[in-house]
Amino acid sequence: MISRRYLRIKTFQAIYAYFQSDDKNELKCENELFLSLERMHDLYLILLTLGQELIHQSKFKMEDAKKKRLPSDEDLNPNTKFVNNAVFALLAENNSLNEQVKNKKLTWHADQELMLKLFNFTREHKVFQDYMSTREASFEEDQKFVVDFYKKIIPEFDLLISELEDKSIFWGYDEMDFILSMILKTIKKFDKNSDASASLLKLYRDEEEDIKFVKDLFRKTIANDEENTELIGEKTKNWDVERIALVDVMLMKLALTELLYFKSIPVKVTLNEYIELSKWYSTPKSKVFVNGVLDKLVAELKTNGKLKKMGKGLIEG
Repeated sequence: MISRRYLRIKTFQAIYAYFQSDDKNELKCENELFLSLERMHDLYLILLTLGQELIHQSKFKMEDAKKKRLPSDEDLNPNTKFVNNAVFALLAENNSLNEQVKNKKLTWHADQELMLKLFNFTREHKVFQDYMSTREASFEEDQKFVVDFYKKIIPEFDLLISELEDKSIFWGYDEMDFILSMILKTIKKFDKNSDASASLLKLYRDEEEDIKFVKDLFRKTIANDEENTELIGEKTKNWDVERIALVDVMLMKLALTELLYFKSIPVKVTLNEYIELSKWYSTPKSKVFVNGVLDKLVAELKTNGKLKKMGKGLIEG
């Protein structure tokens, strides 16, 4: 589930936290790094259960309406298209999802007021109203609604995001954006022949390889900090050191570690990844600065023979 780019982001955040901390506890920071990754998958799982919660709220509203002293025809014969949504039903019956949320004790039980507010927000949204404008249903229409629910409704309901941030320091806006994109991939994989065994996304694409990548990147960046600092310092002599953003320095140190010690990753991939991250996390001018410094470092490392890539198509870097 988690891409290499996001593994780099999480490692960068851990490295930044490590060098900003007073105690420099490497093991503690590394443990928190992997905990942050695990909690991202927890966010994926718990957000997949939102449909069940909203259907519960909808059914409660329907039953309450029938108990009116003078119920209308709509009260007595409500549109059940939402509560019978085939995709939400697949998620509710999904064996893997149910087992994982149970084992991890992920629940909305203490958040029923929030779920009611989300349900009311959803009912007023154009996506919901368009979906409920007819009583006829098809798997494709149900799927489109669920996709739009996670793509358009959830991002607009700020209260949910703020409540999630209160639940976990690892659940912020960046994590929400990424996890919602993963949920959309999951929903789009379903079809009318899917059943309770439909597969969900795992935390890692290749667990052994991804864990090794994160550990090596984190540990080697710390272990080679003096060398990386010296290399970067030589290429930034004409810059006022205090004016160089700390984020830029950290990103360049990670890039250097990857260039020097990850022999199977192409130079262009490393450069592109960290230049992109500088656009996200640093100053508007960082892209040009980081790009310029890394280009000089790559040229020097190639000249002195320190930059050695192995594997098909990688010999020249």
